[in-house]
Amino acid sequence: MNLLAIDAMLAGLVGLLGAGARFILCDGIQPPPGGALTRVIAQAVLSAPAGAILKGTLTLAQADQAGDMALATGIPTWGRLALADGTWIEDFTVSGISGNGQVRVVVQNPPEGDPEAKLYQGGTFFLGAVVIGG
Repeated sequence: MNLLAIDAMLAGLVGLLGAGARFILCDGIQPPPGGALTRVIAQAVLSAPAGAILKGTLTLAQADQAGDMALATGIPTWGRLALADGTWIEDFTVSGISGNGQVRVVVQNPPEGDPEAKLYQGGTFFLGAVVIGG
């Protein structure tokens, strides 16, 4: 697929996401595509539009530039891109910022010695390197 086709596909995805779309962070084993969510640790509400496309990649953007708060304590291992009504779009692997997940999470002020992607209930997190496509 050429770069123009990838950009067009990603633009369609951004158009589909709309207001209130979210990236849901979960722990546990990633289910088959669209399968049941495991334990939800956090949700990042995405901005509208949900991100920016540059040279075949879509970088997602959170609506709140101050970050979102974790709902539970845990280490996310996978995440789901969903519409505002919860409709499944796609699932992705998740890691800390130096890991190799398709989505990388940045924890604000993590305790020393903790795994870099560990979220604490009520703590702030950011979607770091989030690249879809490319």
